[in-house]
Amino acid sequence: MSAKSRKRYGWRRPRWKDRLFWFAVALSGALVALQVYVNPRVSWVDWTSLPIRAVITYTLISAILRIRRGMPHGLVDGFNEAEAKAKAKPKGQSTAESVARTSGRTMGRAMAAYKRTQQKD
Repeated sequence: MSAKSRKRYGWRRPRWKDRLFWFAVALSGALVALQVYVNPRVSWVDWTSLPIRAVITYTLISAILRIRRGMPHGLVDGFNEAEAKAKAKPKGQSTAESVARTSGRTMGRAMAAYKRTQQKD
């Protein structure tokens, strides 16, 4: 397991050094402030539910941002990992690559045979 990305659960650096983390905190704070501004607080229950709303809002915002940010990194990391595993094999190909090449070769031969039969007529 790579310590640089997988131990931090989506953040590439420690959270307090990551700009995206602070952006998620600021955006969550702005959304909670908007909730306070729009909804009138009439009882103590409304005010006590505010920290719960803040936690839920932060969780959703950070998940959306981490997913969006982590997808390209995850795709690149997965591609690099697959390439490394394929190079470690004797043929230098993964199973999917060898199946794709074999089926492509078979389809090419079938198309060539079909074209030859069409030209003879």
